[in-house]
Amino acid sequence: MNEQQRLIKESLDRLLSDLCSKTTIDKAEKGEFPGELWHALADTGLVLAGLPEDLGGAGGDLADSLFVVREAAKFAAPVPLAEHFLAAVLWSGRGETVREGIMTFAEGDFRLSDNDQLSGTAPAVAFGRWSDTVTLIATRNNEDFLCGVPISEFRVEEANNIAGEPRDALSINLVLNKSQYLGGEPIKRKAYLIGAATRVALMAGALESILEMSVVYSTERVQFGKPIAKFQAIQQQLATMAGEVAASLRAAQSLETKFESMTELEVAIGKSRVGEAVGICTDIAHQVHGAMGYTMEHSLNQRTRRLWAWREEYGSEQEWEIAIGQFFSGNASEKLWDQVTFLN
Repeated sequence: MNEQQRLIKESLDRLLSDLCSKTTIDKAEKGEFPGELWHALADTGLVLAGLPEDLGGAGGDLADSLFVVREAAKFAAPVPLAEHFLAAVLWSGRGETVREGIMTFAEGDFRLSDNDQLSGTAPAVAFGRWSDTVTLIATRNNEDFLCGVPISEFRVEEANNIAGEPRDALSINLVLNKSQYLGGEPIKRKAYLIGAATRVALMAGALESILEMSVVYSTERVQFGKPIAKFQAIQQQLATMAGEVAASLRAAQSLETKFESMTELEVAIGKSRVGEAVGICTDIAHQVHGAMGYTMEHSLNQRTRRLWAWREEYGSEQEWEIAIGQFFSGNASEKLWDQVTFLN
């Protein structure tokens, strides 16, 4: 963590401690947009951390953006930081000023006709109903077009993931004006990789949180006359969990520092590794907490339900592990062992 990120962490942790309570998350899961929380994040510039100031951002490095996403996930912040960041990176990467208001990104099947008719659908758009602008990528004659369209132009079918976060189905059939899209650069795969990187950051942050919660609970919960943290079986499980969280944080930090030059292989390794950790760590966390962790009164499941949802977005472990296998099988050479052992 550099000095800039230390300052971001102090500011963000203070803000989220005040405005991202369990009650705030509960209300968001019931459909109430946490406007006070979002506006506080926007007013401090944290929603645009790492983006160029001359394009509407808050300055700094793009690594700062993923760092903000990771830190916010510790609090299960029910706001579209990851989606807003993804959309902002795509626009600023084309030299465009970042759109005002809340942005989300629609991963779907969109076409742009020769007369600029945009049509298509996206099945599960994060925070769609709460956004002002939807960023999407449409294709025309095998060319990618980056489009920005007000949410009011879409047909919205509201739905939620298992964490109660909006994952809305969007559809559109609209003639765009020239100011609403940009062409000339293949960016669909790039957007998918950035989306996967944001999920790595989200999962790593939430994993760090549930480890801390599990350690604290195990020292407070007394069974058979002593804290359960004194039992060897619990200690062993928490040690396993700590190792998984450490590996996940390393994967997230690696993508943060390499964000502007990250490769598909690096994203694949990060997403598959952290996804694997989610399965192991959520099992242990709920075993340590017992039935208490599943109740709506406890904040553990606010993290674990999000982890299970994020794990499946922008590629499952199976998808990314296949990509890793294909990379190495397609690059077999005398240097294969070096490629595997020196990968970091």
